[in-house]
Amino acid sequence: MDLDLAQVRAFVVTAEHRHFGRAAQALFLTQQALSKRIRKLEDTLATPLFLRTPRAVELTADGERFLPHARELLRVADAAVAAVGAEDRPLRLDVLDFRLSPMFLLRRLAEREPGLEIDRVAGGGFAAAVEPLLSGELDAAFGRVTGGERPLPDELEHRVVRLEPLVALLAPEHPMAVQDVLRLEDLRADGIWLPGLRGPAEWLSYLQAMCTRFGVPIDDSGVSYDLRHTLEQTRYGKRRVTLAGADMELAPELNLKVLPFEPSPLFPWSLVWRRGKAHPALRRLLALAGRTSREEDWCAQDPEHAWLPDDDVSLAAAARTTP
Repeated sequence: MDLDLAQVRAFVVTAEHRHFGRAAQALFLTQQALSKRIRKLEDTLATPLFLRTPRAVELTADGERFLPHARELLRVADAAVAAVGAEDRPLRLDVLDFRLSPMFLLRRLAEREPGLEIDRVAGGGFAAAVEPLLSGELDAAFGRVTGGERPLPDELEHRVVRLEPLVALLAPEHPMAVQDVLRLEDLRADGIWLPGLRGPAEWLSYLQAMCTRFGVPIDDSGVSYDLRHTLEQTRYGKRRVTLAGADMELAPELNLKVLPFEPSPLFPWSLVWRRGKAHPALRRLLALAGRTSREEDWCAQDPEHAWLPDDDVSLAAAARTTP
């Protein structure tokens, strides 16, 4: 049986998003084209991979069994492409997770320079991108370069391109929903709700630094299977406050109240690449990202009303002066 890698990639991205519209956007496809690829894969495998309901997209039992093998198939295929034809292949960029700010940034860059060919992978955390960057399997990656379990290797360079504000999400019936901003100190009693808290080390260390600085506990009670599940529970469950990045797509149909924090926590996104010989398109990407960041003020910050972990302050300052 021969499997079409484009169809397999469509399946994996849809499985990660659990939403056809967002998966299509992540792959720069129409939703119709994405559905067609998945139907062809299901025909090849002679089994349905997704259960489609009005509210959600879930994997079937066969889909769950196929997913880890599909991810491994893409990993091996990507590694094989990285080993040959570096001059001809698209730039390979790790965006960590297709729901996060790097996808928003990449769409803005694509609007400015549609001819820039980029293959997007989602490794799930910046630490997982370090070895592929060093080996040449990846050309660049987005991530927070501080707060990890190990320091960044000297062979890698980086540049902050976005300081993403974190925002509060709460049901419109929540007593705090009438406010224009939400002071972090106001959450000292109930905390920030992040059910089953997990994630890459650089994200967890950021949260720990923020909550320690402002004396805000993290409420990790309950279970959440994905972002949508968390948002639904925030909207219809117990009255709690959760948070997300301002660049993320946050299910507007749920009618959640979105409030800025005071002070505004800023999450620093850097582009990271290996020193020395690089993909020919990398210089174009870096120049485009730097120019767009400056022109659209992606690294704007008001020190009187913003907060960054101590390790990120100097990097953020450098981002404002880098040509």
